Amino acid sequence: MTKAIAINGSRERNGRTAKLLALLDIQDVFHLVDGMKPALDAIRRADTVVLATPVLWFNVSALMKELIELMEEGPEFPCEGKAAFFVAVCDEDGAQQAINQMMAPLNHMGFWIPPYASYIFNANMADRSEDEWMLYGIDELAARLKSVQRQKLPSLPGEPGSGWGKRAAALLHDDD
Repeated sequence: MTKAIAINGSRERNGRTAKLLALLDIQDVFHLVDGMKPALDAIRRADTVVLATPVLWFNVSALMKELIELMEEGPEFPCEGKAAFFVAVCDEDGAQQAINQMMAPLNHMGFWIPPYASYIFNANMADRSEDEWMLYGIDELAARLKSVQRQKLPSLPGEPGSGWGKRAAALLHDDD
């Protein structure tokens, strides 16, 4: 089984974000209020990372934004092939936008994002969500997380910089 960690981007240690992460049954949860270095070191060692944030002004928390900005990308791409999951907690709207704000940079960093890797919890809509999916969606995310941990993560057909972009680079000189 691969090593999974969770990152709590909330300033509240025992808030809704922490309570939802507890339902995922991950042993190592890093609270960003304790500093960025422990979380960054844990991400480097982990195979699977769950990023969770409260939604503030239709975006991730400032702590989560700082973490993402500090994460390494190229030319080495140390996170390539690690699996990523996402949780956003809100009172109104903006959770999908917050997830996109986490997912897009992690995708660029080489994280593997499995199907159905995100969960939104809107406290004011959970019991009125279609088929009440917000009430049981965290259990489905937990099941997908466990399934990914049991698998070997997909490998890519080569190393970054080994010519992947050469096909796209040829398009720079084509006329449309």
